[in-house]
Amino acid sequence: MFYLDTYGNYKLKKTKFYKTSILIQSSSKHLFSHLAGMLYWFLRFLVGMYMKVHVKRLFVRGFENVPSKGPVIFAANHGNAFLDAVMLVLTLKREVWYLARADVFKKPWQRFILKHLHLIPVYRIRDGLDSIENNKKTFDICANLMKEGKALLIFSEGNAKPEHRLRPLKKGTARIAVQAAETMHWPDNFVIMPLGINYTEHTSFRTEIMLGFGKPIKIKEFKSEIESDLAKGLIAITHAIYQGIIAEMLHIPEKEQDPYAYIAMAIGRGEKQYPIFNYRYDNEGRLDHEQKVLANYIEKDNSELREKLMRFAKRGKELHLPLSLSFSRLPKNRAAFLIWGFIPATLGLLFHALPMSLAFWFTGRNVKDPQFVSSVLMGLGFFLNVIWYIVWIIALVASFPVALLVLLFLPLCGRITMLYSEALSQQRARALRMRIENM
Repeated sequence: MFYLDTYGNYKLKKTKFYKTSILIQSSSKHLFSHLAGMLYWFLRFLVGMYMKVHVKRLFVRGFENVPSKGPVIFAANHGNAFLDAVMLVLTLKREVWYLARADVFKKPWQRFILKHLHLIPVYRIRDGLDSIENNKKTFDICANLMKEGKALLIFSEGNAKPEHRLRPLKKGTARIAVQAAETMHWPDNFVIMPLGINYTEHTSFRTEIMLGFGKPIKIKEFKSEIESDLAKGLIAITHAIYQGIIAEMLHIPEKEQDPYAYIAMAIGRGEKQYPIFNYRYDNEGRLDHEQKVLANYIEKDNSELREKLMRFAKRGKELHLPLSLSFSRLPKNRAAFLIWGFIPATLGLLFHALPMSLAFWFTGRNVKDPQFVSSVLMGLGFFLNVIWYIVWIIALVASFPVALLVLLFLPLCGRITMLYSEALSQQRARALRMRIENM
């Protein structure tokens, strides 16, 4: 029911019906929010299963530094489009919100999905000078998340570039942190966590990933500097973040050193031996080992060493022996696995051949920018496999429901297929090395 107020405006009477409708709207909003949270964790579970196919191994260093609760900003380098964010989400045991380019939020359905996957738009100059004003709203959202004790991921370099090198950082991370700290009156438990994200090969399927969590940076320690000189305070915070991230990275100082450093690190990986089925390793020492190998190369870098490394890589290419397998140590129980793993590996190959082939075909044909190759391949492979499983579930429910039990084991068979293929490659590499040594 409507009535005219003293200013001649129509108002809705707060009748019993009105109050009931407001209650229903509030309940519906709460229910939808709960369902969206369930969707986040369900997708996290499914993507986590698929990631063990896309990624060979995950190494985590310094996870004990990560606060289990309270406001935290993860400041990371950015080498691989949205795969970087996915890896952090899967590694942590808490929900993570993260900033993403505003141009992916253009369509209503995109905004709807991305919002409930915890993405927040950040605007750049290339999006238009007028749109930069929208960043004020983004900063406010980030400050509110910190007030609620949430976790936020920011790629402090500003954009993605697939290389082992930390570029100069933008001051946006420091600005967001300071605004949030002022809103919360500079709490003791508000920290920035430096995060180094490292790939053995940025664009490759079955890459290995090393995450390094640095020592927390307490924002409150910069309070006096911020209050006396904001510009200098922001620079100080940004510098602290830079030092924290670079300590957790495989950082090659000069671009011209890249090909030689890659060869040196690939050779160094052969010194490590891992069980066949293990996926995640905490504080195992892999990142320390690779940093040591890289530092050793940089210290001794000269024309003679570069020539020797290139000669070795060329010889391996002539023999069709990948660098990653040149000195690789064979895993224990390899022989037994090659016997019993044959049948599940074959089943996994036959079942997943179509969706995986389509993912590789589309990515190779359409994705030219290296920063998106691995991310698109991962996302598309995951999506096509989900569709493929749904099709089979519907078909089996309609015709042969008992066969659904077999379908439960096929994801494991898919992973065994990858492990079996790698075990065969290692066996071949070993035979080839023995033949070379006996020549």
